[in-house]
Amino acid sequence: MSLADAVTGLSYGAAGAQRLDADDCGRLAVLIDERLHAAGAEGELETVVVTGARHQLVMHLLPGYGDPLLLTVALERERANLALVLRHLSRYPAQEAA
Repeated sequence: MSLADAVTGLSYGAAGAQRLDADDCGRLAVLIDERLHAAGAEGELETVVVTGARHQLVMHLLPGYGDPLLLTVALERERANLALVLRHLSRYPAQEAA
C-alpha cells in the first residue's frame, strides 16, 4: 500500500510486503486520466482497478483541501474481496474547500 500526492508524486508512506512505487502509480493514474478525457470522458477520475492472474491493483483518489492524494493498494486475488475494498473506499467523500 502507498499514499502519495496525486499531482507531485511525493510519497507520504508505504506499507506491506509489496512495496509500490508511489511515483509510478501517480504517473499511471495521470496517464489513464488524460487518455480517458481524450476519449471524451467527463468528470474526475475516482478509482482505477487493474486485475491480473494473481493480483489486483486498486488506485483511488482522495480529494481534499489541497492536491488530491492517491491511495494505491495491491491485493492478492485469492485472499481479497475487491467489492468490499471498493465499498470501503467509497466511504471517503470529496471534501469541499471552505
